[in-house]
Amino acid sequence: MRSSYCALVGVALLLGGCAGPTADQSSAPAAAGDAGAPFHGAWELASIVRYSGDGEELSRNESSTGFIMYDPAGTMGVVIQGADRAPYAGDEATPEEILAAYRSYTSYFGGFTVDPEAGTVTHHLRASMNPRGAGSDYVRHYELGEDSLTLQPPAGADGGVVRLTWRRLPDLAELTDEHRRFIGFWEFARLDRTDDSGAVLPVQRTYEDGFIIYTASGHMAVHLVRPGRELFADGRPTAEEAGAAMGTYVSYFGPYTVYADEGFVVHQRPGCWFPGCIGSDARRGYEFGDGTLTLKPPAREVDGGLVQDALTWERISD
Repeated sequence: MRSSYCALVGVALLLGGCAGPTADQSSAPAAAGDAGAPFHGAWELASIVRYSGDGEELSRNESSTGFIMYDPAGTMGVVIQGADRAPYAGDEATPEEILAAYRSYTSYFGGFTVDPEAGTVTHHLRASMNPRGAGSDYVRHYELGEDSLTLQPPAGADGGVVRLTWRRLPDLAELTDEHRRFIGFWEFARLDRTDDSGAVLPVQRTYEDGFIIYTASGHMAVHLVRPGRELFADGRPTAEEAGAAMGTYVSYFGPYTVYADEGFVVHQRPGCWFPGCIGSDARRGYEFGDGTLTLKPPAREVDGGLVQDALTWERISD
C-alpha cells in the first residue's frame, strides 16, 4: 500500500522538493552553457525511489511515466503522470476524482542552470500546474551515468529523500528534414481565432505563457498557462482549488508523427493533465514562418458556423 500511495500523492509533490521551492521572481537564467551540455536532450522516467533518513528503501515506483527535456538555450520542461490514471467515471468529476487527478500529474517549464562543483541543477520555473511553483527555483542534486540521469530534491524534515532516475532517449533512426524543422523549444506567442469566412473573431480566454517542445527522439510535450491564476490558500489544495489549477493549465506528452505531404502533425497523448484525453491523438495543421510555428486544431462548429483557432509559437532554440 505504501508504494501505491506514494505513486498517487507523491507525483504532484516530489518535483517541488520536500523542503519547498526557493522564490526567485526573475526566473530568467542565462543559457546553461557547457555545464549544461550533458543534460541536453530528452529523458524518459525510469523510476522514483523513496528512502528514509537512514537510507532504507521505502518504496519503488517504476510504473509512472514522463519526460524531462533540456535544451542548449537553457530551457527545460518536465511532465510526470502517475500510474493507473483513469477518466472520470461520470460526466461530472467528484471532489475525490479531481484531487486524485491533480495529485497524479506534475508539469512545469522554465530555464535551468548547472553548478558542477556543487553537483546541482536548478530548474527556474516560469509556470507550473501548481500555481505556487511559478517564479520558484527547484534545486536538484544530480548524478549522470552513460545514459542515465538521477535527480534528488532536497531532503525532507525527517531526512528522507526521493531519487528520480531518467533514461536518455536516442534520436530517431530516420530523422527527416521536416522533423528537424520542428525539433527544439518554442514559446507561446498568440492565439488567433477566425470564422469560416476568414473574419477575425475575439478570443475570450487566451494563454499568457507556454512551451511546446519537440525532440529528436520523436517525442513532444506542451505546457500552456492562462492568466489570473490564484494560489492555494494552504499547502494542499481543496478539490475546488485543484480543479481551478487544472482548468487554467494545459499539458500533455507523448510521441509525435509528421505528415509533411498533408501538412499536419499528430501528437499522441499517452500522458495528459486531463484524465479524459489520455490515450487520444491531437491532430494539428502546421505552418512555419520566420522563426515561428503555427498549429491549427480541427475547426469546430459554433452556432452553425466553423471556428478555427491558431496558436503561434516563436522558436527559442538556436
